[in-house]
Amino acid sequence: MSNWQSGHPDEGLLLRCLDGELPARQARQVRRHLEACWHCRAEWEALEATVADCMRYRKQLAASLEPPAPWADLQRGFDKVDAELAAEPFWKRLAYLPRPWQWGVAAAAAVLLVAVYLDFRATPSVQAAVLLKKAVAAAEARPAHTRHVLIRTRAANVTRTMGAAHALLAPMPPDLDALLAAAHYDAGDPLSARAFQAWHDSLAEKTDSVTAVPSPQNPAEECSRIQTAPASGEVSTASITFRDADFEPVAARLEFRDRDWIEFAEVSEPSTHDDGSLAANPMDAPMRPAVPSRPAAVAPRPTASISDELQVLSALHQIGADLGDPVEVKRVEGRVLVSGMGIPPQRQQEIHSALSGMPNVTVEFADPGAAPAPRESAAPATVSAQPPNPRIEARLEQQLGGRAVLDRFTSQMLDGSEAAMSHAYALRGLAERFSSGQEAALAAGDRSLLHGMAREHLAVLATETGQMESVLQPVLVGLGGTLPAAPPAKALAAEWQPAVMELFSASRSVEVLISQLLGVTTAGRASPDLPSQLLAALRDLRTALDHSQKLLAQ
Repeated sequence: MSNWQSGHPDEGLLLRCLDGELPARQARQVRRHLEACWHCRAEWEALEATVADCMRYRKQLAASLEPPAPWADLQRGFDKVDAELAAEPFWKRLAYLPRPWQWGVAAAAAVLLVAVYLDFRATPSVQAAVLLKKAVAAAEARPAHTRHVLIRTRAANVTRTMGAAHALLAPMPPDLDALLAAAHYDAGDPLSARAFQAWHDSLAEKTDSVTAVPSPQNPAEECSRIQTAPASGEVSTASITFRDADFEPVAARLEFRDRDWIEFAEVSEPSTHDDGSLAANPMDAPMRPAVPSRPAAVAPRPTASISDELQVLSALHQIGADLGDPVEVKRVEGRVLVSGMGIPPQRQQEIHSALSGMPNVTVEFADPGAAPAPRESAAPATVSAQPPNPRIEARLEQQLGGRAVLDRFTSQMLDGSEAAMSHAYALRGLAERFSSGQEAALAAGDRSLLHGMAREHLAVLATETGQMESVLQPVLVGLGGTLPAAPPAKALAAEWQPAVMELFSASRSVEVLISQLLGVTTAGRASPDLPSQLLAALRDLRTALDHSQKLLAQ
């Protein structure tokens, strides 16, 4: 499913697509969006024109430059100097030795250079320590006040009210508390200068950096961010951002070496929980219970649960809308919101029909704007692939038996890779959306439904991989590829979610290597041992597939 924040691909994404660096699945989404959005199509054509101008400029510049003159032979000059020095008496050569005062100047210069180097090396750490000290002093001088902090993890979003009284009434949830305890980070008020300073000062070895950044909440405000990388421990990097005006912390982030992370951000008011795994209601208990003056006139509307979200995903899965359609599913304000942009009207109708009658579901499709009717003489925007690598193109053509066979082979491999990756992306989405903790909270029927969806994606991914492997293996062997020895066995994941994440990485590696083999990407040009690398990647993908299927069959 699409992850475009504004509903339109940004300039960087368009440029990567133009260079052929996007995965086939994402490139297909961009092409589909370009056909429906005249604004993005105009930006695409402007990028093409800019790249063409750059290429013409480089050719003109290369043609105008004269080749450099050959280097002069310096050896004769050296021989002449050596002969002249050898002919001089010994007592004259002593005059060329440095005087004592010159040795002193050289030593003083060396000491100065070392001091300057050490000073510059220590500057970021000194700046970080000074900034933290100022922020702690400003916090102690500031009157006590209540702040609402959004806590985000890979599995959930939670809003917590920070303050002494609130901390006592609403302690940190156990899973978040465990993460912060592993990091040796204060969970009482994690978005504070004192908490970051205490963690920072406890590190024996660390690398600091201080940079100027805009405020995450208000880009007009200037902020400073401290980023610290410990040499050891559970945390790989941590950062905290302060407003320059009052040294108030507005954001912080902890990244763990197992790729887990926690983010803290100040918000103006509590936000709605997007994930019910941590808390179904706001985490903070009220200071005193509110007593209604009269019975409520309207019964509260049921709130969408994680089970409702799973039912929506299952309905979309039944019509294949989880395989590349730019559809977003999330819980907002007690409802399951299904949204998207650039979806054809017929597909919109299919999604509406699949979700009709489901409780607590809202479907909203944005109209990207009516595109003007193209002129008959105007050629449609196209996305062209890069030409194959010439070093391997001839070998492939010879191995397959001609250009026509090579073209069919390229089309078959790209289609198979795109189909396989669409299921790999869908599997990763399920693993990220339903963590092991969330899955444990599901009813038995919902868990069975979730596992069934994952097994179906796995089955298709295994079929597509097997078909590609049967075609690729003899070709790779013919190109001189050999299967390297298997690496030492590593510990396998005990749950299907992390196993699926490893499976996605293996699928992505195969997709990238196939793109390099066929020359459809400019990144990482084909190396001589590419056939062997692709054989090894296919073996790793098969191992990850078998393990994931074994876990989901339990």
